[in-house]
Amino acid sequence: MSSPSREQLLQTTNLFLEAFNEFTPESVVRYRSPSCTHRIFPTILNSPTQTNADFANFVSALRPVMPALQFRLVGEPVVDEVARKVVLHLKSRSDTSVGLYQNEYVWILTFSQDGTSVDDMSEFVDSLYTSEWVPKLVKASEEATKGGN
Repeated sequence: MSSPSREQLLQTTNLFLEAFNEFTPESVVRYRSPSCTHRIFPTILNSPTQTNADFANFVSALRPVMPALQFRLVGEPVVDEVARKVVLHLKSRSDTSVGLYQNEYVWILTFSQDGTSVDDMSEFVDSLYTSEWVPKLVKASEEATKGGN
């Protein structure tokens, strides 16, 4: 099978990003293959590899304190048709129950043979910012779940 075209990879990338910006447990996995893995870097964050179910559950837990999360592309995507990879530089923004969340990312998306779904997602985040914010969001989420919000 030949590699998917640049246009196909960019089309799926745009659909993936649009679905991610809906920020529901269903939408964030809509354009992932059933066996997609999601890894967060740098490794100092000790984030385990996530399946689609793991990531959908994570988003579900966050929604009471982070009802929306918007990503915007910074610059142009880097596309490698032969390797079926697209690299994105992104910034995010969310008005959460514990304040304004803004982060910066590099996503490396590896696509299926036909280029219509994501088989692997490597997400590089600002480790200092993330290590400060994740505990706040988890605590607020746990309090919201207990009805303490």
